[in-house]
Amino acid sequence: MELRVLRYFWTVATVGTVSAAAEKLFITQPTLSRQIKDLELELDTQLFIRDGKHLVLTEDGQFLKIKAEEILQLASNTERVFSDRKKEELTGHLTIGALEGLTTVKIAQTLQNLTNIYPNFTFTILSGNADDIKYKLDNGLVDIAFLIEPASTEKYNVERLDVVEQWVLLTHEDSELAELEYITPEILRKQRLIISERSEVREYFADWMGCKVTDLNIVGGFNLGFHIFEMSRAGIGEVVVTEGALIRNYPDLKTIPLRPEVYTHSLLVWKKNIPLTPATKAFIKEYLKEE
Repeated sequence: MELRVLRYFWTVATVGTVSAAAEKLFITQPTLSRQIKDLELELDTQLFIRDGKHLVLTEDGQFLKIKAEEILQLASNTERVFSDRKKEELTGHLTIGALEGLTTVKIAQTLQNLTNIYPNFTFTILSGNADDIKYKLDNGLVDIAFLIEPASTEKYNVERLDVVEQWVLLTHEDSELAELEYITPEILRKQRLIISERSEVREYFADWMGCKVTDLNIVGGFNLGFHIFEMSRAGIGEVVVTEGALIRNYPDLKTIPLRPEVYTHSLLVWKKNIPLTPATKAFIKEYLKEE
């Protein structure tokens, strides 16, 4: 399977027609159709079905599109690394994986400094939860990552940052909990909970409450904080979240601290035993200098 053919497939899957893809790729339609057919024969599966004038991905086609994006991105990153190593001036591209949290401000300050000093330095920031970000880091899709404890980091070089996140309960103003000054483990254990999908977070808070995860009434989970506000407003459950993830302010929602208070550190991590690109080295140095 060649990168060129994967790029052909990805383009057809993205634009939805062979004619539009051929025009975008600057090749003829018969050539492109033949390449897609050969790819289906190679993989022994059907990748597209026709829906009127458009092509729709099969289940195998959808899976291949996801993998093709990862492979093409990794190939592009690798080419860029070798290109950057041949240049004395810092002209590289840095891809950062980051959670929603308080590190965002410091990341922006560091990137501002680097782009001011090095006009040809560029960057991409990809958001996700810790599992998403670590998957991208493990597969070379991001150069460095910002995580929040609790997180398993045995495979990485780790800088434990001074950025500390406080965990709180997000609840509706009409909730019976809204008038409380703080939330104890005994109180939280009795609630319908909405909490991160990550097993590490659930186990951490189960331990904090002195029970097992299976003892908790977890009615919902999330990987990013975008939807938790509406879930809380709807009264579905009580949300356990870091303050840094609360990117919106609703007058009918209230945050209540936990007691004993729960604070966790942010982490800057990158893969062990992998040579760092000049752009990655520059970012780490600049970010830690700011600490």
